[in-house]
Amino acid sequence: MHDLAVLAVQALDVVHGLLRLADDEGPRPEDVKAGWGAFAIFLGLCVVVGLLGWSLVRQLKKVERARVEGVFGEEARTAEPKRRTIPLREDDEPRA
Repeated sequence: MHDLAVLAVQALDVVHGLLRLADDEGPRPEDVKAGWGAFAIFLGLCVVVGLLGWSLVRQLKKVERARVEGVFGEEARTAEPKRRTIPLREDDEPRA
């Protein structure tokens, strides 16, 4: 039980220290500037996201082509699968 009390006091000391750090005012607004380095990182991340999206689209097209050809153990399909639709009201006809 004594060890648990010591651990609790140490945890409270850590939390108190973190709260004191969070209470600091920090730099003045005129001292902080967004630099060209941050802008280059932002542009680089935009390019990476674009490349990931492009790669995803290519992979999805390959998977769809393989599915239609019957690679996944199903028989080959010549046409696109029918879309299942749900009528909005009971008297409506399903629409594709």
